[in-house]
Amino acid sequence: MFIDDLIECALERASQKTIKDVRVGLGYTCVLLEDDSCGLAFTFTDDLGECCGILDEAGSLTNMAVAELIPWAKSDDRVKASIGLAAINACLNTDKAEWGTGNVINALEVGPDDTFGMIGEFRPILTEIRKKTNRIYVFEKHPGDASLYASETIPEHLPKCDVVVVTSTSIINQTFEEIMPYCSNARQVCMVGPSTPLCPEVFKRYNVSLLAGVVVKDKDRIFQVISQCGGTMHMKGAIKQVLVKV
Repeated sequence: MFIDDLIECALERASQKTIKDVRVGLGYTCVLLEDDSCGLAFTFTDDLGECCGILDEAGSLTNMAVAELIPWAKSDDRVKASIGLAAINACLNTDKAEWGTGNVINALEVGPDDTFGMIGEFRPILTEIRKKTNRIYVFEKHPGDASLYASETIPEHLPKCDVVVVTSTSIINQTFEEIMPYCSNARQVCMVGPSTPLCPEVFKRYNVSLLAGVVVKDKDRIFQVISQCGGTMHMKGAIKQVLVKV
């Protein structure tokens, strides 16, 4: 399974590192390690259940071994899964000279004759893609308007797409492996968002060609943003956008 492969990769990098702090915000979750490595993951506020995301382990995460939190990424509890993925990203998403930087839009190879697919509506990306092609499928769990397609239609439409962008929140809600077989005809598949683990050695086994994630550069600012219910747009200046070819 993908998530098991990802967990194994992160555990290899975890060493004896421990947790310095954890923040679960309404937009994102953050895990900070004792060496100041920092990882992010999306928080699914719509799927927290009747207990509003209360965590039994609250108050006891500091000083835990990061290796104890990493397996939470496969939990059915969305809070634990977000914490687990953030812990994975704290281990994996460190700056490397060989990784590229910049906006993912410039790395997407979309022409007028291409069909573009997007799992999760990323409006800044979509605005630019509409300048390149009219053949677009955007899939959402709860489509808000007629231009979006319900997730249930992925098996029908996603195989038509030449270029596909997948939100890395699909790792948290465990839909990644359901989606990927329908990307088999695509020449370019890109994982996007601050939740993206920068782990090309794992993603190359799953037909992914590009990772568009982030490296946290200003942990204090990130913790402030997350604690104050901020989202991706509030993180500017505190993160570095990274592009990793798989």
